[in-house]
Amino acid sequence: MSALRPLVLLAACLPLAGCGTMFATKCAKPEDFASAVDNPPLKVPEGKDAPDTRGALKIPALEGTETARPADQPCIDTPPKFTPAAPRPTAPKPAAN
Repeated sequence: MSALRPLVLLAACLPLAGCGTMFATKCAKPEDFASAVDNPPLKVPEGKDAPDTRGALKIPALEGTETARPADQPCIDTPPKFTPAAPRPTAPKPAAN
């Protein structure tokens, strides 16, 4: 029974070892979106109500020129590294007499 326990543990952990490569973050390449097109607005058939689009996502127009991400910069999908500031020391409390 003692030899079976490590084998069961190994068999349970082995599928999880591949998860790091399976969900790896990759930066999108500009050519991934080069063929994207704007679709025309939805055409509503006669006698039907148009959907409420007031809460729809509005994408602003690109102002200026698009600049390429430098190769040494991380993807914008990856959050920046965060190191919290060290706590400030507090003044010692005076002794109560």
